[in-house]
Amino acid sequence: MDWHYWYTMWTTGTFTVSLTIPLDWQRSYLVTGGLTQTDGADYAHIYISTVCSYDGGDQVLCGIRDDPDDSGLNLIEALGGASSVTLKLRTTGGRHRAEGFVFVD
Repeated sequence: MDWHYWYTMWTTGTFTVSLTIPLDWQRSYLVTGGLTQTDGADYAHIYISTVCSYDGGDQVLCGIRDDPDDSGLNLIEALGGASSVTLKLRTTGGRHRAEGFVFVD
């Protein structure tokens, strides 16, 4: 496995930050990440919010996954057939940072 993309997101206060990473739908990916800084006892959550899939036809299908019940502390997920993935860092107060890699097979 090689790395495809390195990302970092940070925020102070109550915000949601998002990042969309382009992918090659014909390859497989491993999306990883986690909270690397949490100043304050406030809420922070890193998660995959949208995955867009493509199969070579004339449609790109995007699925929204904004799931507030997920723990959101660490992220690891395998993706295949995806043309993009959107990650979000949602915070409520404090200062938080999330970092991770997307690996390609």
